[in-house]
Amino acid sequence: MTAFSGVLRCRRELSVDADDGLRLLNLANACRLDDQLTEALCWAQWSVRPNSWPDGVVDARAAQGLANVLLDLGRFEAAETWFSRADPAFCLAEVQWNRSRIALARGDLLRAWQLAEGRWLSMPDHRGCPAPPFWQGWQECEAVIVWDEQGFGDTLQALRWLPLLCQQHSGRVELLVRQPLLRLIQQGMAWLGAGLQVVPWSPQEAPHPLLGCHGSILSLPLLMQCRCWADGAVLRLPPPARRENAALRIGLVWEAGRYLDEPGQALEYRRKSLPPLVQQELCRQLRARSLEVVLLEPGSHLPASADFLEQAQWIQRCDLLLSVDTAAAHLGGSMGHPTWLLLPWACACRWGRSSVSTPLYASMRLFRQPRHGDWQGLLAKLLDALDQWLLERSAAVSSSNRA
Repeated sequence: MTAFSGVLRCRRELSVDADDGLRLLNLANACRLDDQLTEALCWAQWSVRPNSWPDGVVDARAAQGLANVLLDLGRFEAAETWFSRADPAFCLAEVQWNRSRIALARGDLLRAWQLAEGRWLSMPDHRGCPAPPFWQGWQECEAVIVWDEQGFGDTLQALRWLPLLCQQHSGRVELLVRQPLLRLIQQGMAWLGAGLQVVPWSPQEAPHPLLGCHGSILSLPLLMQCRCWADGAVLRLPPPARRENAALRIGLVWEAGRYLDEPGQALEYRRKSLPPLVQQELCRQLRARSLEVVLLEPGSHLPASADFLEQAQWIQRCDLLLSVDTAAAHLGGSMGHPTWLLLPWACACRWGRSSVSTPLYASMRLFRQPRHGDWQGLLAKLLDALDQWLLERSAAVSSSNRA
């Protein structure tokens, strides 16, 4: 069933009883999954009226549904209020994760790390990760085992905490990562020396429990009580061969991770990815400016079987990376490579809501849709900035030649 067909079904069900709280909530959720945020907000607000529920008691699911829409809209204070009503006891994993995202957007990092640990609530299988207890005796033990969790971009973002961990822990640090990341991190973080060992693993095949002191790489900032972002440019790879008198190269990543089985992830994919016509227009505009376009999606310039090291090597050969919000953007930032991030209006909380820069990566510049779904508006801003970038590059070359 598509998100749109889900909306139609929920509308038909609401017509049976237009003042039923659960039907109102179902329609609000369906509209949100179809990315119709204005309509989703209207139905969600109706769903939290006491007279729509038996005995006048609003179901916690309705409070959570309204909070989810408000979070998408960047109305963080109001979202926090409704998440608190949905889960006053701090016992629902999804609500605690969303609260952590709000704290992240506000820059309250320590609270964000604390709330994010709520993701382990109500999850007996821990998403295939090793079972607790975590971080037992970590400062005294001979070795700390850190494992990969969630998306590849989340892991790349979290690599910044490893140098600090190696400084604070005198023993060996063993990092378990999935195969596509293995060669990249082995080479890119070899500068940390023998204190860090990077080995492959498959979360689905992890032993339960994992012996020794261990925990998720995403939990490191809480473990070490970090109150600010560490430097994200931690991947150090050999520089590419020098290119003489060649056209400027622009690397392009236009599609987010294609995880379509779960409705929420499918929504994120649609929001983040460039529509085909926008992607084609961007490529045309880049080539019209005599720029060489390198398509960095697997199956284009990259072979379909490419790992992140191969993608990183191609990024190094480009003068600028343009990427939607996906792992490739974190890869560019983690390498300290000039990266322009193309964001939907309802973007991930880690990027805030209005700034053009981010404390996550010094080499990254943010471009945002001016309105929900407005990729053409973003494209216009991007091309203006690109023309300015080209002028600055040309002026720098002229100045160098005169010198």
